[in-house]
Amino acid sequence: MSDPLTVGVMGAGRMAQGYDSPGDKNILSLAHAVHAHPRLRLGGFYDCDEDRVAMAEGRWNAPPTPRDRSAWLDQPWDVVCIATPDDQHARDLSDVLDRQPRAVVVEKPLATDPDHAERLLERARDDGIPVLVDFPRRYHTGVAAVADLISEGRLGGPLAGSFVFSGTPAHSAVHMLDLFHTWWGDGWLPRQIGNGCGSATIELHRDGQPVTINFTSLPSNDHYVWEMHVYCERGKIALTSSPEILSLELTGKHPLYTFVDVLAPQMRFDMEHEPLLTGLMNMLVQAVGTRGDNGLLLDREIGSQRFSGGVLRLLRSAEDHVVDAASRCRA
Repeated sequence: MSDPLTVGVMGAGRMAQGYDSPGDKNILSLAHAVHAHPRLRLGGFYDCDEDRVAMAEGRWNAPPTPRDRSAWLDQPWDVVCIATPDDQHARDLSDVLDRQPRAVVVEKPLATDPDHAERLLERARDDGIPVLVDFPRRYHTGVAAVADLISEGRLGGPLAGSFVFSGTPAHSAVHMLDLFHTWWGDGWLPRQIGNGCGSATIELHRDGQPVTINFTSLPSNDHYVWEMHVYCERGKIALTSSPEILSLELTGKHPLYTFVDVLAPQMRFDMEHEPLLTGLMNMLVQAVGTRGDNGLLLDREIGSQRFSGGVLRLLRSAEDHVVDAASRCRA
């Protein structure tokens, strides 16, 4: 077996290393996913808060590394995981790509500016550096099972959706958009058809097929909500509850009113009973092993970013419109 890949983690907050500890049953942080993988070695942390770095090194038994950002980036990392605050991702990824690592993992959103994010991915493709955005639901067996049903034509096309989430669309709804892209691919053109306080309606079009999706953003300081419903021609996909459940319903005859087709439960998956970050790391190791042939992987990332970026721009425009209208009313 070849030597493990040395991984540096930019950030020492919760997603980077603070949700769990070595030996915990569930793998909830990037550091734990690296620590638990036989082909990876946790080489160190960087954070602007040096006390937090020292705490992370102690928790994960990681060697000390330079506290200066440039000196840390210049270390011979095979892989860099970026888990800094959202507004720092673009700068961090650009500077990491300058060092030509063998692969990069980036927490979502890849950049707060969707156009900038797409340009960074295109640069990575040109340089032959695989970049994986941390959308771990992609690797769940339930998501793959739904994809199989879609490819077999058993669900039919999507018709409408309801996405309800805590926080901002760029931080929370982007997971839902990546799943939609995972299941139904490229070619969707979005347009805004309505908005209100905390909500907006977007219509997607592809090959003459419209899909209407309502986005509702709830305050992040109340309680956590993340629920995705997609209604299809012959079924329904839902991700709900905490711990999260993926459920699938398909059309069938009502048991009493047999002349009516209704939705009936078909499959149910416990999303959090699979180590999703392990799936991400497995894909990372595979990408490093096939670095010269990662065009399809990066095309997928670019396609997901292009799709979500188009929707997020409309949602931001809708939010700005509501803020402007409220300001005019107060005036």
